[in-house]
Amino acid sequence: MPTTRGLERLIFFTDAVVAIAITLLILPLVDAASEPENTAKTAAHFFTEERQQILAFLISFAVIARLWVAHHSLFEHVASYSRRILLLNLAWAFTIVVLPLPTAMSAEFDTEALTIAFYLGTMLLSSLMLTLLALTIRGDASIEESARPIGHNAVQGSAVMTVLFALALVVGVFVPGVAFWALLLLLLAGPIEAVLNRRAARLAHSRDA
Repeated sequence: MPTTRGLERLIFFTDAVVAIAITLLILPLVDAASEPENTAKTAAHFFTEERQQILAFLISFAVIARLWVAHHSLFEHVASYSRRILLLNLAWAFTIVVLPLPTAMSAEFDTEALTIAFYLGTMLLSSLMLTLLALTIRGDASIEESARPIGHNAVQGSAVMTVLFALALVVGVFVPGVAFWALLLLLLAGPIEAVLNRRAARLAHSRDA
């Protein structure tokens, strides 16, 4: 029988995994700054030479932070957990642990389809795990916090983000010259959700009328 203590350990473990993974992102830059040949260079030279690595770090930091915020918000609605929740959460944690690897590859390797697919695909899987968690939690009285149920908008927002990650993967891999800039598609999440919410409100108004 799942306990409150068990749920707390699950959340603490996940937060620790995220903290370690997000910290690992900066280590390649620290190593580069510590290399003997770089000690005589200026900061401006270092930032210029390592701009690809810095960009990869900033993108991955922002993505992991966004995914963690979504995970944190999701578990605000959780009162207990099940084996399915445990497995999905571990799968999500796995994608976060893996992300520093494609981040480093995107900075050091030539921009090619496999590198882009690995990088964006890992993000897609992470977002997908969050969506599956939201769908699993919502409406399950044995898991969901009765005083704070997950709203339709939260599940919809997670699904929209997952679809946009999938679209970014396709565009980044198959449209020449776009590569990792396909992640800019994620900026459409807010406008898309606003449109969907207005449409849902109109439909609800029509039914009431």
